[in-house]
Amino acid sequence: MVEHQDETRAAYDGVVELYASMFADRLETHPFSRNMVGTFAELVRGTGNPRAADVGCGPGHLTAMLHDLGLDAFGLDLSPGMVDHA
Repeated sequence: MVEHQDETRAAYDGVVELYASMFADRLETHPFSRNMVGTFAELVRGTGNPRAADVGCGPGHLTAMLHDLGLDAFGLDLSPGMVDHA
């Protein structure tokens, strides 16, 4: 299992810039996804605890959007390169 995680981490670390550029405007160009994220943020804010984890955050596009929607969002990812980019 550890070897697989190491291989996955290395693979994502090797394509950070390409991956980030491929998905840079993904949420902005998909109205359903954007609205779904907005609804999620609204529900979380309604709890009075605006903290949200973006697990598998990649380059942080969703994390940034959640932050812009008023959440105290943070990202976690297996790839240190993706987290550095975020």
